[in-house]
Amino acid sequence: MPKVKLSLSVDDQHLSKFSEVVKEVEKAGLTVDEKHRDIGVVNGSIEKDKIDSLRNVEGIEHIEEEREIRIPPPESDIQ
Repeated sequence: MPKVKLSLSVDDQHLSKFSEVVKEVEKAGLTVDEKHRDIGVVNGSIEKDKIDSLRNVEGIEHIEEEREIRIPPPESDIQ
């Protein structure tokens, strides 16, 4: 199963337990790439079929799949 990159938001009530929430999302299968304690965000990747397991982690408020946006080079024709 392919992996997808995600950004997870930790709710305000769990910011004081940020490290514990990170451990729980790792147990759920997330490979953590970045931790931003000050803003309550964890970035990482997980197999697509395991995303629902993250929804059961206490303290996770929002899960967003990272998207790649590509724009053509300046010298290309307008499409």
